[in-house]
Amino acid sequence: MWRPIRYLGQALNQRGLVKSVGRWLSLLVYNMLMILNFTRLHLIRLALIPVLVGTLAGCASNSPTGNEARGLESAEAIYSSAKRSLNQGDFLTAIALFETLGARFPFGTFTQQAQLDIAFAFLQQDEFDSAIDSADRFIKLYPRNENIDYALYIKGVSHFSRGGSALESIFPRDLAKVNQNWLRSSFAEFDTLVRRFPDSKYVPDALERLTYLKDEMARHELITAQFYYNRGAMVAVVNRVNFLMERFDGSKHVPNALALMASAYQSLGQADLQNDTLRVLALTDPSHPAVKGLTES
Repeated sequence: MWRPIRYLGQALNQRGLVKSVGRWLSLLVYNMLMILNFTRLHLIRLALIPVLVGTLAGCASNSPTGNEARGLESAEAIYSSAKRSLNQGDFLTAIALFETLGARFPFGTFTQQAQLDIAFAFLQQDEFDSAIDSADRFIKLYPRNENIDYALYIKGVSHFSRGGSALESIFPRDLAKVNQNWLRSSFAEFDTLVRRFPDSKYVPDALERLTYLKDEMARHELITAQFYYNRGAMVAVVNRVNFLMERFDGSKHVPNALALMASAYQSLGQADLQNDTLRVLALTDPSHPAVKGLTES
């Protein structure tokens, strides 16, 4: 028996095929081991499936919607439970229940109110983008709802509150130095609220915020103009003050802006424009110190 094998080996060796057969046998053994390994892992996975299913089921039963929404058959019952969580400051549970309400009862008064409550809950958690999105969704879905003014108010407050922190009562923000797009967006929402719903109960607060926002945005422009002035860019100062006057007329920072513009014209050698600016300043704030520099041409 050994002789044919030996002769076969000699024949293969003579043809240079011994190495090829060795590689083929190695590959065959490797593939068999991989199949065995895969089979073993597959069996382990099959054994773990019941455990994972049981774990997930346990998590689901402990979730807010699992415990609270299960057994609540009516929209009113789910809404009452969600509102209770909201009033207790449990915003995550409240949001989960409100969303469950919307999924189970997509139409109705409770579902409409739930959408606004979701926006409020997100606002309380400082999730401003989510609050704005929820309020926007409410406005688009229910454009004739009587609470549109409240949705606009939530959007305004959400934009207004961006960049704040829990320590703001101790270390207040300098709104003139935050992202001005936030302030402009907040101003636009409050302005829409005041114009569309002049009798809304949210108008008094919106008006106060509008005045405050106007002053802070004007102060931002004034700080920027002062920055240009300190670096000798007088034309940029004039342009910035003109922008301030066009957008924030009536702000308490207008007199200082006019005084800065007059100084810029003086540096540019434009005496006539300087005096014209000081005359406007004298009409706006007669007691301003810069008015003393007014000279009759």
